[in-house]
Amino acid sequence: MFDEKKIIFNHIRSFKRNHKRAISFFGTISDILIEKAFDEDKSYKNKNILEIASRNDILENKIHNKGFKSNYFQTCLSEKIQINNNKRVVSNLNNQVFKKKYFDFCFSIFSLNSSRDIPLAFKNIYNMLNTEGIFISVFPSDECLKEFSSYFIKFFHPAKNFNFNPLFDMQTLGNLCSASGFKNVIVDKENFQLTITKPEEVWHFIRGIGESNYLLKRKNFIVKKSLFKKFYNEYNKKLKEGDLKKNTLSIYYLIGKK
Repeated sequence: MFDEKKIIFNHIRSFKRNHKRAISFFGTISDILIEKAFDEDKSYKNKNILEIASRNDILENKIHNKGFKSNYFQTCLSEKIQINNNKRVVSNLNNQVFKKKYFDFCFSIFSLNSSRDIPLAFKNIYNMLNTEGIFISVFPSDECLKEFSSYFIKFFHPAKNFNFNPLFDMQTLGNLCSASGFKNVIVDKENFQLTITKPEEVWHFIRGIGESNYLLKRKNFIVKKSLFKKFYNEYNKKLKEGDLKKNTLSIYYLIGKK
């Protein structure tokens, strides 16, 4: 179902790419995760924190800037993602590389959605968390970039899921998390706006956050240059007319407690 090489390539490209909008978006999400996970009135000295499949150090830096003197660990998908953290481990999404009941918090931003076995990934996270440990993850929602994807699909008429990654609904995510043993599971939805003036700003942003299409079936959908040029010109015309300038960045925050 998934192209593993493309997933890793996405993460490496996101790490290397200095895309201002993507960096700002990661920063905004990181601030929200910190607000949801931590109590400003409590001390978090010597707490163990894990970020799974990280592609940058934005969340880590923000947590340290809060003055939380915690031990921060990260996994990433490739040794080419050289995050400045001596507690970084290269691992795939479904491996449990740390001992059980070691972490107090576990975060994941736009990574677990590409796991081929999400129940296993959730169970591994559950096992690695201490009693009362907190798990918070970010997933793209089923309405993410709906304006762009709708226009794309209407223009090309591709077969289902040939060109966009699979997306979850709130109930499914909550059920999967609860089935792994987590209590008090909450799935929140939040929308942001991505305003664009040129077509390429959409795919540059997608590549910047590391979520370019990683479905295997995408290879079966080939667009001729002449047809893509026509798509680009018509889409660009719509943008200049004022239509489709606003794109919805819709995400889920999944929170579970052990």
